[in-house]
Amino acid sequence: MTTKPRPNRAQQQTLRAFLKQYSQSASGLLKLSISLGTLNALLMIASCYLLANATHQVMFEQANLQAVSPLLWPLAGLILVRALLVTLSERVSNLAALKIKNVMRNTLLEKLSKLGPAYSEQKGHGATLNTLHNGVEALHQYYANYIPSVAYSALIPLAILVVIFPTDYKAGLIFLLTAPLIPFFMILVGHKAEQLNQERWQQLAVLGNYFFDRLQGLTQLKLFNATKRELNSISQISDDYRGATMGVLKVAFLSSFALEFLATISVALVAVIIGFRLFFGTLDFATGFVVLLLAPEFYLPLRQMGTHYHAKLEGISAAADMVDIINQSDVDEHIGSSKLELPLKDIQLNALTFHYPETNEGVTDINLTLPSTGLIAFVGESGSGKSTLFDCLLGFHHQANNAIRINGQPLSDTALADWQAQLAWIPQHATLFYRTVAENLRIAKPDASQAELDEAASKAGALEFITALPDGFDTLLGEQGEGLSGGQKQRIALARAFLKNAPVLMLDEPTAHLDSQTEHLINQAIREYAKDHLVLVIAHRLNTVKHADNIYVMQQGHIVESGQYQQLTEQAGLFAKLVNQGDAHA
Repeated sequence: MTTKPRPNRAQQQTLRAFLKQYSQSASGLLKLSISLGTLNALLMIASCYLLANATHQVMFEQANLQAVSPLLWPLAGLILVRALLVTLSERVSNLAALKIKNVMRNTLLEKLSKLGPAYSEQKGHGATLNTLHNGVEALHQYYANYIPSVAYSALIPLAILVVIFPTDYKAGLIFLLTAPLIPFFMILVGHKAEQLNQERWQQLAVLGNYFFDRLQGLTQLKLFNATKRELNSISQISDDYRGATMGVLKVAFLSSFALEFLATISVALVAVIIGFRLFFGTLDFATGFVVLLLAPEFYLPLRQMGTHYHAKLEGISAAADMVDIINQSDVDEHIGSSKLELPLKDIQLNALTFHYPETNEGVTDINLTLPSTGLIAFVGESGSGKSTLFDCLLGFHHQANNAIRINGQPLSDTALADWQAQLAWIPQHATLFYRTVAENLRIAKPDASQAELDEAASKAGALEFITALPDGFDTLLGEQGEGLSGGQKQRIALARAFLKNAPVLMLDEPTAHLDSQTEHLINQAIREYAKDHLVLVIAHRLNTVKHADNIYVMQQGHIVESGQYQQLTEQAGLFAKLVNQGDAHA
């Protein structure tokens, strides 16, 4: 597999700035969490002093329980308050992470909606889903654990040093000299660990794409008896991902072990020095005991930062894919903001040319004028450019906007939302969402009444089977309309388009999954709709366009013929050839 190169220093700074930018949405919560954690540390220092003094009085002054109770009661209170502060700090930091993730996910979804389907098709649906789910979830530990640990690693040791130096400057010097060892080691291992994390995330993206494609094509794999071969391929890719993950875990384990070792050695060094000083009487017990109690607490934030360091690496690795999406030039950046003049009168395509990058596929020099009403069909063999032409009309390819005029107004100068509000689009495989039937329909018109739903469903030939569902229009549909036949899904999609009542209805073989009787009813409804609207249809079965007002025949990205059905069949051209073949494939 191919992987992205490891980000250079400038790119890493960009990624960190990106993560910092989105932390602003929950900066108040993060500051509150860090403040609570810091307050807990201060109370910990006070607890150590109380415990040391109580121990000193019992051991060297033979104080009884009653004598030290003024110290023990506050100590017990501090322990309870600290437990509460720890709980609150963790809850607040997790809440901050959840808020940031929500903002991040909404931003990515909004950006992807602007980019249109072309981006996810190019990058792979599995990789895109991996970024939206696993990538965003990887940020949780970054914001909930790593960011607070960075603050603690600076604030808590500093607070302990401020207390220790006036008490025992020699112990303070030991702390000060040994503390940099842990960050220094983290910098040493960070380079290798970051590279391994990048590789792991790339492997995960490949795995996501592979699984997504195989799930979609499971039927074909079964029919071609290719399931076992694909399982072997999945096993190989999974092994690659496992290897990358184990590499990350190995570095994480070794670094954690080394950090613990350094911290233990540092605490032991402090303990030995304190022990010798107590033995020779150069240090009193209370002070020495305080230093010994604070020594582990001094190194604890640094150790925790090392423990959470992998969260930083995962966050940066995940952010790389997010930045790729955010920085993509979307359609809105290439169009104007002029309002579309209504009503629609005509649509002109003047020398429309668009080709996909690194291929010759697309459309070339398309010139035509579409009326405000009527049924217009586009036919041709597979790869002739029909779908590309429709994508251009839908505004998905901003490079073509200059060649499209709506009422004489260039689409490049028009607010895309205004234009798309005039369109209703039904692909060959319509999308239904995990919602009720009524909610799926109301996507087109949120305030539609039940009477309007009934009318739209009736026009699409869907009313009968919808009312027969367990809860009628309130029946909850599964993922992608699970439980419905292909024809039923298509009729619900048609009903949704009829409900929108857009001036322009664009269809990609709307009757592909219907029986002949339902197909006749739907075609009749479409012809009726075309009396007052413009209907553009990609026709795969030529018998469905017999009543079209005009038919455009496409070949290799060009319009090679146009006319009505009877006229074109009498010509010895491409259309007549397609009719004789009995079908026109998408």
